[in-house]
Amino acid sequence: LVRVGDNRFLDAVVLLSNGVKHIQGKHIKLGLKQLLKNKVVKGKLESRTRISSRLGSEIIGKSLGRLPFITRKGHLVLGPEYAGSGDFIGIIKGAQVPFILRRQSDEQYQLIGEAYVDGIMDGEATENTKW
Repeated sequence: LVRVGDNRFLDAVVLLSNGVKHIQGKHIKLGLKQLLKNKVVKGKLESRTRISSRLGSEIIGKSLGRLPFITRKGHLVLGPEYAGSGDFIGIIKGAQVPFILRRQSDEQYQLIGEAYVDGIMDGEATENTKW
């Protein structure tokens, strides 16, 4: 598990627990259910659910068919439901938002869709990047 002590992680878990019924990808749904059964996550979730569930419901209701995900680095992502394990978050020069990409070969990627990624939406990911 990543960043269990971090409030953002807990907020993401609350969002995911509220949205699990909407996830159609079987492997994603199974992984999420396993995460939610973890004793540490379960205990933290129970203490925050009442406070965060109202916010989570509002966000899911306004997310235009997007579902929440968590990256390996612990960032909360809102992206298309057909994003899957192993997909990348990519920053494309000149674009205003990050994208979810899927590797097709060593040199080709399939564009899955736009993403909201907490922590990189205001240029944080490219602050010291030279294009």
